[in-house]
Amino acid sequence: MVTAVFFRSAWRYEDRAYRRIFLDTGHLLGNIELACPLNHYRAHLIGGFVDQGMNQLLYLDEDQEGTLAVVPLAELLNVQQNLPLVHTALPSGVDTDYPKIPDGELLQYFHQATQIQAASPPAIVPSSNDQVDKYNFPFCLKVPTATTPISWNQPNNLKQTFLKRRSTRRYTGEPLTLEELQALLDFTYQPQHYIEQGFDGSPDYFDLSLIETFVAVSSVTGLEEGCYYYAPKAQELRQIRFKNFRRELHYLCLQQDLGRDAAAVVFHTADLQNAVSHYGDRAYRYLHMDAGHLGQKLNLAAIYLNLGASGIGGFFDDYVNEVLGIPTDEAVLYITTLGRP
Repeated sequence: MVTAVFFRSAWRYEDRAYRRIFLDTGHLLGNIELACPLNHYRAHLIGGFVDQGMNQLLYLDEDQEGTLAVVPLAELLNVQQNLPLVHTALPSGVDTDYPKIPDGELLQYFHQATQIQAASPPAIVPSSNDQVDKYNFPFCLKVPTATTPISWNQPNNLKQTFLKRRSTRRYTGEPLTLEELQALLDFTYQPQHYIEQGFDGSPDYFDLSLIETFVAVSSVTGLEEGCYYYAPKAQELRQIRFKNFRRELHYLCLQQDLGRDAAAVVFHTADLQNAVSHYGDRAYRYLHMDAGHLGQKLNLAAIYLNLGASGIGGFFDDYVNEVLGIPTDEAVLYITTLGRP
């Protein structure tokens, strides 16, 4: 089980701490996903559970701490533990009558509002973790991203990458190559290419079909500057705006130099209305943990390739779509900067 003590992050991130908690949990889930098959286990991700019962099982003080995800580990060498893959992201209710929340109690309210109650078990939502290509912009430049998979060679390379993984604090501003960007996207979004290296070809997410990816390219050799939509099924980048966005990215990322000096900036987005129609208010949990999960794989691939990566959870939400040309129904969940450290 993964739990969070909400107020540990509140001193730094204030009410936005709730978002950060789930993004960080997603990074942890990414590590678990990758490490398990190399140790002959399979991680089964469970998002739908009775929150109060789970918290009581763990003797948690629900005013301070809560369960975020449950991850049973099945032993692959035991035939009886080769469990079927099932969808476990279940919906909560939707709260539209918002009370007045006293200062300092918003995090606790957020979490309680997204809980599943034992008295009314939710219906299973038909869904799929299959990635989809939601946008196909007419007359846009399309750049293939299919490439030779990153060669991890042996399990110890992944272990060492886990140990070396740090968020990059400064970039040189020098360009990445198109081949490097292709490799980062391939490892993150095309797990089926890594089965022969011992990785899980179909890892669990809560609902990856709800997540979209856009890439703002400032300096990638072999790729025109601009904002691109990444189409995972077609394995291609589709350009939606022509421009160098370094100045705008600096502003959007709250004047953090990481946004300005990165060679490329990845935006994970979701249609919130669609997500809530599937999962109620609990959609907020699933979306941010999945975005963090993807962000961790980008980070690990970058570190292994001697590149830099850093996630950014603080940005001007309302301006990203307008500046970059991202469709207005997509809300930004998470930003990952990529570059040369």
